[in-house]
Amino acid sequence: MKRTVLAVVITVNAMAAHAQSSVTLYGRIDNGFQFETGLPGGHRFTAESGDWGCSWLGLQGAEDLGGDTQAIFQLESLLNTQTGALWGNLFARHATIGMTNARMGTLKLGNLGAGELSQDSLWVDPQLMQRYGISTLVRGRNWASATNGFEYTSPDLMGLTLKGQYDLTNNYNWNNSTTPGGQGRADGIEAIYNVGAAQLRVIYDEIRGANGSFDNVYAHSRSLMTGGTYAVGPVRLYAGYQHLNAPGATNASVGVTNTSQPAGVSAPTSVDHAWLGAAWQVTGVTTVTGAVYHANANHGNGNGTMYTLGGTYNLSKRTFLYTELGYLHNSSTSNLSLGSDSYGNNNYDPVANTASNDNPVYGHSQAGVFAGIMTSF
Repeated sequence: MKRTVLAVVITVNAMAAHAQSSVTLYGRIDNGFQFETGLPGGHRFTAESGDWGCSWLGLQGAEDLGGDTQAIFQLESLLNTQTGALWGNLFARHATIGMTNARMGTLKLGNLGAGELSQDSLWVDPQLMQRYGISTLVRGRNWASATNGFEYTSPDLMGLTLKGQYDLTNNYNWNNSTTPGGQGRADGIEAIYNVGAAQLRVIYDEIRGANGSFDNVYAHSRSLMTGGTYAVGPVRLYAGYQHLNAPGATNASVGVTNTSQPAGVSAPTSVDHAWLGAAWQVTGVTTVTGAVYHANANHGNGNGTMYTLGGTYNLSKRTFLYTELGYLHNSSTSNLSLGSDSYGNNNYDPVANTASNDNPVYGHSQAGVFAGIMTSF
């Protein structure tokens, strides 16, 4: 491992010297503890990596090509810093090359990964996409990823910025995945408008299933999201709305059966999701955040409401402590979970003390708290 790190450092230095370009090795580490109740087997206390945000390690660089144009690249790996293992492929988060110009905009090609447009919902989330945040009640739909793609971001047009993405499947069929059960074609567009103390954001994206259809509202669906923030002194206010649509969703396509669902409940084809919240900069080093999220799914799936309260304390410019509390209340036919688990019954086996997911029993609530430390470099 030491030889590998040394080789990376030597390579980075050599690249910088030869190409007269800027190359940066960067990353961040998030580790902490978590306690949650209402799980299929009761409660659980765990050590966690990434409750506030993912841990990663990356390289990014730029080379001056003249005429105010730069060639750019980014390689980024997602890490489980409790075990030291990679989460996914080596550069699952980003593996792109492109060009940027202040007057013409920015073009990127390759694995856009965590740059998929739904992940920009971070900026309209009072909890900044922590474990209990904007992705929870949509079972992780806003953590979508994009491969085999290209992205264009416009320059600032009097406060307006536009971004568009298109992700190919590399298959004979334009929409279908090359991998059975995988993700098909994805695309989207985003508009960001900054005016005074306000920022408005609209995101539309499509994630297709392996057969090219919208067959799971929480994974392969159309998403339309709009939200905004407004700063009033030390307080930033947040509000937003999201609609998910998957007209091809069936019990079979989401992996459930009629007997495993409550009476009258079947796979949802649409979800409406809304939230309100605020972030208060109490002091120069302390921030308190609070938010309420509500989601309602059709076809008898009911609704869930999540209440959150969090805070951060900066130890330095690079390191901070964090904590967040969450309480999720489900209606009688809903089993949304704090862990953003996939749709369906938990199939809990009390003898073996095992479950297929961490969804609560239908109609039951969950509560949780986590705390940890994040540092970046």
